[in-house]
Amino acid sequence: MAKIISLTPDRKLINPDFDGYKLCCDADVTIYKQPVLEGVEVSPLGPTCYLGTRLKALHNHLFPDPFHPSSVYYFTSRGHLIKSGYSQDCNLSGSEVVWQADLTDEITTPEQEEGEGGAQYHATVSFPGADLALVSNGRGSLHLLHTADRTTPTTHSWRVDYEVETERGVLLQSCVRSTKAENGERADENPDGSRVIECVVLSITTPATLLSNPQYTVVDKQLTNTKAVSLHLLTWLTLTYNGSTWKVSRERIVAGEGDIQYCSIDGSGSGLIVLAHKNYSFVGDSECPIVKPNNSDEKTNDEEELPKYIFMQTDEDVTVWMCVGEVVKEDVCVKVTSDELNVKVKERDILHAHFADVVLHQLTTWTLDGDGRLEIVLPKAIEGERWESLFMESELIGEEVKEQHLQLNKRLAHLTSDQWNPDPSPEAPVYDPGELEACDQAGEEVTLTHLHGSTHTPIALVHLGPTQHLFNAQIESLAGPAFCLRHDVDALLWQPRVCSEGQVTYTHIATYDAFGYVRASKTSAKFTCASSDLSYVAVADTHTHVYVFCQPGCVGGGELRNRKSGRQLGRVARQLVISLKNHDPILGLHTAPGLLYVLTATTLYLYCIPTAL
Repeated sequence: MAKIISLTPDRKLINPDFDGYKLCCDADVTIYKQPVLEGVEVSPLGPTCYLGTRLKALHNHLFPDPFHPSSVYYFTSRGHLIKSGYSQDCNLSGSEVVWQADLTDEITTPEQEEGEGGAQYHATVSFPGADLALVSNGRGSLHLLHTADRTTPTTHSWRVDYEVETERGVLLQSCVRSTKAENGERADENPDGSRVIECVVLSITTPATLLSNPQYTVVDKQLTNTKAVSLHLLTWLTLTYNGSTWKVSRERIVAGEGDIQYCSIDGSGSGLIVLAHKNYSFVGDSECPIVKPNNSDEKTNDEEELPKYIFMQTDEDVTVWMCVGEVVKEDVCVKVTSDELNVKVKERDILHAHFADVVLHQLTTWTLDGDGRLEIVLPKAIEGERWESLFMESELIGEEVKEQHLQLNKRLAHLTSDQWNPDPSPEAPVYDPGELEACDQAGEEVTLTHLHGSTHTPIALVHLGPTQHLFNAQIESLAGPAFCLRHDVDALLWQPRVCSEGQVTYTHIATYDAFGYVRASKTSAKFTCASSDLSYVAVADTHTHVYVFCQPGCVGGGELRNRKSGRQLGRVARQLVISLKNHDPILGLHTAPGLLYVLTATTLYLYCIPTAL
């Protein structure tokens, strides 16, 4: 049974006296730039569905290094992985080629391009350790590289430690897990310190492919009955060292419908944390195969939970209700005799049973409402006699509703309604639609699910409701990324951490005042990133502009007052608007303490942001 938990904000981190943002001059922002000689990696031939288009459109071509925040990486059109960074001596360092990814593919026919096997994804890189890197070329190859010390400016080549063929997709996350940390077990006596690497690859598939693949076992009814055109597939790989080489010791597959807002391996490496609008569930595990539940047991449970019919009896008659689905009256056939009832919908038997007592079948009436509910009124042959059951067949599960319960519901009906305003009055509307803004309207409900990697079941759920997810940020190098959610007009940053009992807790670590409202107003926003020191957050448009919002403080230049009221302002934050010199599309954004990287198709920009106000 999944544990239902909630996210509790830290009141000390919420500022009720925030007075807004002040637009400041960007004259004190130092700008460096360098050309992208080979051009940024072009858009691959990925899936053309909504999920595939979204994945390509929101792909951030700049890859940060959590162990060296002042460095960034990007892939060129020829597959070269370029490293650039900032230093006090050389400012923006020159482009250094550290790896060559194979971006070629064996697609030769249009049929292969349209098929799932021919899907291509952007090349991605992740850094699980201070001397390790994982590279996915987006064509099914995953390379584990030994990088040595990445903080040194000396040019050196990265060595391949391991290569494996895996699902085509983009690399979401990778981390190093120590074998000593789990369940108190002793570590393997390996010369490299018993390293275990966990990584997640995101790809896109179709429901038909998922259900027809014999390697997958789908137990979630939402996946088997989905009407979606495409699904997300999460391939969770565990890489272990056996003393001389690396190997894939375990492969787990998670599938779900709808886009993923956040996905991370928990700190112990035993589970997966997913923030999405739909449920995600395991469909494959190489170490612990997933077993489908027994169909007969499943049917029994469904029958126990959902009765086939509901009935109520009085001294004169018996009323039966049942659900027949979205049909018209001509599709329903009800035949009643003195001791038998037969209901058919589109020539299919829905209910065929014998009454426990006698009815006056000539006086029977039935109606069908717009919600697909069938109501049958059966007059009793002997008035005043109490029926112990409706039918003689014991296998038919039904439920009797007492008459006094219906009377009570009618008496309390005025206290509840399934409509927003059941008795509208033009003089006193429920709300003024003109007061609502686009940023105040949330979409579907969001659920944060912690899936256990061994039991394949959710161990914790956070029902967030129709909350707006704003961005994710890598704040701690040895922990998973944090996620930011809107809270009223503010934006709250949450960091998942594993406690001593193995449970994951979510800590409120920072608040960006009024940023929830501000971010929703940026309708052309493409990327949103936050600095690891929590000093500022940046929003990049699809073209030209980057907006920087700093944490509040005392803005220099004398006291500030409201122009209309004259009230002196206290907590004010600085806002910067950066305009690029050209109008090329923004392909990448990375924020570091005091440094802001922006990548276009031809140029890499570095802006030195003064965080002190």
